[in-house]
Amino acid sequence: MIALFPFFLKNWLRSNKLFWAAGLGLFPVLLTVLLQFASPILANHDIELFRLYPQISFFVYLHLLLPILAVLTGVSIINEEVEDQTLSYLVVRPIPKWKIVLAKSAVYFSVVGAVVALSLFLSFTILNIQLGFEGWLDASSKLLQGLGVLLLGLLAYLTFFGCLGAWLKKPVLTGLLFAFGWENLVAYFPGNVKYLTIVHYLHSLFPTFYRTKASGILGLIPIKFTLANGWASFFTLVLMSAAFLALTCLALYVKEYKMEQT
Repeated sequence: MIALFPFFLKNWLRSNKLFWAAGLGLFPVLLTVLLQFASPILANHDIELFRLYPQISFFVYLHLLLPILAVLTGVSIINEEVEDQTLSYLVVRPIPKWKIVLAKSAVYFSVVGAVVALSLFLSFTILNIQLGFEGWLDASSKLLQGLGVLLLGLLAYLTFFGCLGAWLKKPVLTGLLFAFGWENLVAYFPGNVKYLTIVHYLHSLFPTFYRTKASGILGLIPIKFTLANGWASFFTLVLMSAAFLALTCLALYVKEYKMEQT
């Protein structure tokens, strides 16, 4: 698998995936730059720029950037090889199929994780620049904790959407419906159905999430609910990721992929 990682990494960097992933990562950074330019106006309304970081990290990164990147990259881990008709060349090599899945998943996680980390670091720095280096350093614990949760969420989402890409013929639409339909709606439902989402466990770990209540759709409906235990959420996400990876590997062993003739 060690030899496969640089092979898939080189292919990834040669494609246009890096450019649009970096472009998506720049979106929240540009948003914070615009807020920095608007800081005099915000100051007139008693809004300090560094106090906006919790909202931006939670809504823009956790609920928008993370699922978009995970959907668009995760579904292509196996599905890309099917569409490009290169899967047969990979699986006939004397390499265990599960190593192919793990190597590609590791490459995708590493590159997308680097994009998310750099983007969050820049946004955090821009929003906290008025505090100076000491103020930035004092607040950096939230940056590190938030980044850790985002990377854990990326792992769970990426493996889940990779599993969809391995089993479904057209997984992008299903992935988008899950990420922006099921995840954003069901996570705020009362009862136990919220435990069937990924984002619920990320809420339990995210440092800027309000523990006692959260806003519903568009922030109009306040809903009180309980969150899963922090360590339970961590291990649940890790086990989810392992299960999704196993199912993706299983697909290569039991599913017949029909290559479209050109």
